[in-house]
Amino acid sequence: MAQSSTSGKRAKTSIHDDVSGNDAAAIEAYKTYVRVMSCIPPTHFKEMEKTKPESMRKLKLSLESRDRLKEIHADIVKEEALFVEERKRWVADNRDLYTDMNQFFVKRCQWETDFKEIHLKPLYEKRCIAAKGVPAFWLTAMIANKTLYKQIAERDTKALYFLNDIESSRTIDLKGFELKFTFGDHNPYFKNKVLTKKYEVIDDNESVSLKAIGTKIDWYPSKKLTQQSGKSNESFFKFFSSYATVDPLSFDKEADELKGDLPTDYLIGTKFRDKIIPHAISWHAFSEHDDSDFGDDSDEECERCSRW
Repeated sequence: MAQSSTSGKRAKTSIHDDVSGNDAAAIEAYKTYVRVMSCIPPTHFKEMEKTKPESMRKLKLSLESRDRLKEIHADIVKEEALFVEERKRWVADNRDLYTDMNQFFVKRCQWETDFKEIHLKPLYEKRCIAAKGVPAFWLTAMIANKTLYKQIAERDTKALYFLNDIESSRTIDLKGFELKFTFGDHNPYFKNKVLTKKYEVIDDNESVSLKAIGTKIDWYPSKKLTQQSGKSNESFFKFFSSYATVDPLSFDKEADELKGDLPTDYLIGTKFRDKIIPHAISWHAFSEHDDSDFGDDSDEECERCSRW
């Protein structure tokens, strides 16, 4: 994983140098909106529509998508509040029905999965569609999070520009989870349309360990971001490596939480699952705050929160 160091360049807030055609125009239009929207008189907008019709079309699409995302985010917040209340009610009604903690854990997880499938998944699907009208939506959301920001090297941003969606689901035994990263067409860095990272909790009743399984990335020639000049290079895409822990862990069924000396990689995975995916829209707007960062980022706040 890419760490905060002098040897690895941090992600910058400009990624359009390596993007051509209409995509570059879209990003340029988006930058124009973010930086000077409040300063442009209506008459100037009409002039821009005449001189740069394609850029303005992209800009209007972006603004419409952003408005739609705000509406979707409001719906997600309402459903999350409902989830919290309904979960409390379910636990209160069912706690005494199951004397076996494992059985209670399974039933509770199944209820949570069913609720999210009905109430939240449709909203996430709408978000995915609307987000396609906003350049680099997921990349912006990731950079807005202090922990993830430190994992993204400058070179990574050009590939993450093509990231269209991130999803999370539980593993079959309900103790682990899997992240799914979907990329759009015309990605010049690797052939995979989908990259996954699965975390399996291995519990044999005597010891608990963690197994991480990532997609092998099929890089295009000379585009391998995890290597530079034949040497290992700091990159977010090392996140998709596979491994198994050696030190024993424990799994708290009551808290639905893996405990112990957890790998940084796993903590980043939970960051995607618990923070980025549910609240991607507010992260994209830089209106979320993360107090569980692995280090002190105060000196980077100004650069990290600058808009495109």
